[in-house]
Amino acid sequence: MLGEMEEKLSQIKSCPEPCDDGMVVISASSGQARKMPCPLIASNCPYGEWMEHGLDRCVTGVMSDIGVPRRHLENFAEAFQAEALTGIDKWPARGFLIFTGDTGSGKSFGAALAVRKYLKSLVANRFDRRTWEIAEKAGNSVVWCAAMDINHDRETAELAKHGQLAVIDDLGGEADIPAVQTVLRGIILRRYDMKLPTVITTTLTMLDIDLRYGGRVADRLTEDVGKGGMIIECGDVSIRNLVTGGRELD
Repeated sequence: MLGEMEEKLSQIKSCPEPCDDGMVVISASSGQARKMPCPLIASNCPYGEWMEHGLDRCVTGVMSDIGVPRRHLENFAEAFQAEALTGIDKWPARGFLIFTGDTGSGKSFGAALAVRKYLKSLVANRFDRRTWEIAEKAGNSVVWCAAMDINHDRETAELAKHGQLAVIDDLGGEADIPAVQTVLRGIILRRYDMKLPTVITTTLTMLDIDLRYGGRVADRLTEDVGKGGMIIECGDVSIRNLVTGGRELD
């Protein structure tokens, strides 16, 4: 009987009917019926869309817990994407992803999108709530930190150095003193050595980074560009007013 039901299940080519549990009723020739997982669950079917929204809420909660600014989390609901941010989907979560550009050009928003993509990519089956747990647990090894705060919080600095994914927001915005720059230099070089995915936002050019942190850091940040690492230039045009209500993106 089970073999007959599985065969009938494989023959389903279109949505049988709207559902609220992702299951479809399959009847055997004996008259017995059984609920089985629908093979057509997708983000564009009613149940799939509901589950997709649920996963988004789950991931947004994780991001809030790790300190991603609320203004970025609220903007995910907007039908908005800057041209400069379309390259995020091409980043394989390997090496450095660097957003450069002026204030307000969407760098930090882009970093938030990259974290969101990373967390969702860990979920093996977005239509199975049991697999969402891995995204929730991953929040313990992901850190979002402003460069200016790293020197004042040793715990954050350690997580930024060893976490599975780290976002260093506004590199160059920290105090311009050697001790602070030494801490940041150590974090970047450690993450390079361990091949840990790292997202950096900065208004600095690579020449500025070379002068501020040394040529070794600048070389490491650009070494794997084209081989996993990416630099996304967000430009000098503010995009803050392109979202509803003019909420800030950077």
